[in-house]
Amino acid sequence: LLHIVRDLLEIVDNHREAKKLIGLGYFKVDGKVVRDKSFPIGLMDVLSIEKMNKHYRILPDSHYGLILHEINEKESTFKLCRITNKTNIKGGHIQLNLHDGRNILIRVNDPRSPKEDVYKVMDVLKISVPEQEIMKVLNFKENNLAIIMSGKNIGQIGKINNILKRFGPKASTVSIQHNGSYTKTLYDYTFIIGEDQSEIDLPKIDN
Repeated sequence: LLHIVRDLLEIVDNHREAKKLIGLGYFKVDGKVVRDKSFPIGLMDVLSIEKMNKHYRILPDSHYGLILHEINEKESTFKLCRITNKTNIKGGHIQLNLHDGRNILIRVNDPRSPKEDVYKVMDVLKISVPEQEIMKVLNFKENNLAIIMSGKNIGQIGKINNILKRFGPKASTVSIQHNGSYTKTLYDYTFIIGEDQSEIDLPKIDN
């Protein structure tokens, strides 16, 4: 967080001033005040500076890896989280493990027929922050809109044209239609951001 405040936002001149503002609770991440200067901020996190009425979302970018993209106040009330794993817990309930380290509990009425379990690994949840309520489920499937979050094609956005699943950690690939051409990327590098349209505001893409 300190690096972002001092070097990217450039609202202070040095380490001491950045540390002071963070300690005073000037900054929120995903709707919660953060006072730890070493707090890690990553993909899709929402950074808010309420005293300045400024809000940013962390997005992948082809030139800089990750960037701060300014968003409006309404957009700052939610984020997108990819499901990385699912765990069955006591009582037959299901815990969804998300890419940013958070977990969401899905309560199941009948473990023998868990109708509430409509979630799959690689699906993306649109959740409110900080309440963590599920607003929408974006399925990992062909024709949905995705952004490439890592690798040489990081930051590219397009519709999924084809999903090819094979055995092996890096064997599965996804083909994304981008600017009239097709880009192949690793399965794990693909992050769904919408169906017909993106659920989040995006920067203008030059590439």
